[in-house]
Amino acid sequence: MIETSLVELIDRATAECAEQQRADLHGRLRQIRTRVLDPTHLVLVVGEPQQGKSALVNAIVNAPVCPEGDGGSGAVPTLVRHADEPSALLVEHEPAHGPAALERVPVPVEEVREQVRQAVDAGRPVTRGEVGIPRAVLQGGLALMDTPGVGGVSTSLTATTLAVVAEADALLMVSDATQELTTNELAFLKQVTALCPNVALVQPKIDRTPHWRQVMEVNRKHLTGAGVSAKIFPVSSAVRMRAMQARSTDLNAESGFPPLLEYLKSEMAGKHEQLTRRLVAHNVSEALNQITTDLRAELAAQNPRTAAQTLVELETAQRRAEDLKRISNRWQKTLNDGISELFTDIEFDFRERTWAVLHQVNEAFEEADPLEVWDEFTSWLADRLTDAITETYDWLEDRSARLAEQVADQLQRDHAHVLPELERIRQPDPLDDVPHPKLPKHSEFPRFDQVLTGLRGSYGGVLMFGLITTLAGLPVMNVVSIAAGVLLGSKSLKEEKDMRLRRRQTETRSAAQRYVEQVVFQVNKDAKDTIRGVHRALHAHFNQLTEHAQQEISLTIQEIKRTAERSAVDRDQRAREIKQKLEDLTALRRRAQMLTQNRITAA
Repeated sequence: MIETSLVELIDRATAECAEQQRADLHGRLRQIRTRVLDPTHLVLVVGEPQQGKSALVNAIVNAPVCPEGDGGSGAVPTLVRHADEPSALLVEHEPAHGPAALERVPVPVEEVREQVRQAVDAGRPVTRGEVGIPRAVLQGGLALMDTPGVGGVSTSLTATTLAVVAEADALLMVSDATQELTTNELAFLKQVTALCPNVALVQPKIDRTPHWRQVMEVNRKHLTGAGVSAKIFPVSSAVRMRAMQARSTDLNAESGFPPLLEYLKSEMAGKHEQLTRRLVAHNVSEALNQITTDLRAELAAQNPRTAAQTLVELETAQRRAEDLKRISNRWQKTLNDGISELFTDIEFDFRERTWAVLHQVNEAFEEADPLEVWDEFTSWLADRLTDAITETYDWLEDRSARLAEQVADQLQRDHAHVLPELERIRQPDPLDDVPHPKLPKHSEFPRFDQVLTGLRGSYGGVLMFGLITTLAGLPVMNVVSIAAGVLLGSKSLKEEKDMRLRRRQTETRSAAQRYVEQVVFQVNKDAKDTIRGVHRALHAHFNQLTEHAQQEISLTIQEIKRTAERSAVDRDQRAREIKQKLEDLTALRRRAQMLTQNRITAA
């Protein structure tokens, strides 16, 4: 039987694909083998969304079996085949039972469109719908599959259609007569003819435009220019359905469907064997051509290498190794110098910022009384130190990034753009760890002490001026001596207040300086730890790049040596094997090409 010969040819080609480790070609030929053994004449109805594919299938079988529209119901294929009694199934994939596990759910045939739409909208894993109806056009084994739209916004629908193209005996490309074939449609036709060469173009909706004949002629030229051999059938699905309802032969002829139905009957069903031969010949030849191209490329690479070529390549690789060693020394020196400068610059930067803060503190307490502004001062000091820490660490992060770029510039061009992903530097918060500054002890001037200070000053004034006025015959306690006592007492009190204020200011400045120095100590320690972490991260990253480059060069040198040491006998043996394999593939491809002449030679 012809099927046995075809299957044997496909198996031979599949074995060659497996031997050459071409899983893609192997899978395609396995699909073709399945189609050869299936007596059904599968015809795919394909095209872009809203072109009238579903309406075309419904008109061919004279039944509303396919859900029209490319929404939820048009997202899965619908297979229409012959059956003695009307029936319908939803075929669902069961992921839990493996990729090939399918469940067929019977549904009422009159509800198949709504059931498909509801299942897709509900997110059920529906792979296709199947409808069986008693129609004469389907009796010879013809089966029509309405496919999702291709070339639209959903690439998953295009993939769904392409997945079943290799299994089809023929394709009906649907493009309505209102406009000529688009660039995307022509590109799709080229793509599918590489998988299934049996293609016809159907132009529905001729009832909507009077210019469909001009469009058909333009499309014929487009197909010729694209190298696609396909018949063109202008039809009207709406007129066909009205003709079937009215049982009008004239209206049916006007719909353009009789030539299409005759084509499906004679060209598809009647010439199933010939179409199958063309399908097998095309796909087997394509697979063998790709394998032959790979083998010829390998054969061209089998030319023996001269000693001079090997020596030049070995010297080049060794120079790369020496250059990499010098580059490694340079980037390590750049990194070490940069880290040393970073230690010094960051420490000086933060100390300079704290000097500015202390300078403002000294200026403020030239006039201000710590007793009056202490709370405001401590809040201000904490804010200024926090700002200084933030600015210093932002600068540290920028300097670390620039250092990474400087080190990367020292590496090879292949790795210069590979910068490390440094972790964001965490800003410390030493203000909670350092004891807060406190007011100087005994800084207040109690009222009782003020009274005593005033009495001491006034006592001396009264006594001194009282003795002087006694020479004039006045008593010790008189108006002059009392007035002088009050004046000197006030002066003593004022001098004591000023002295205590200056002492408070001096002690406050000293306390602020001690506090700032402790903060500087904590920040500098944390900054050094952070810089050491940056150093480790940069060194590990660039050292890994260097080691990877060294490993590549080492592998290159080893490969050059292995290639040089490989004997000419081994190369010649492999070349003979490839030549023999090419002869076998040529003979097998010749057998495949003879399929189109309705004959096939023995194995």
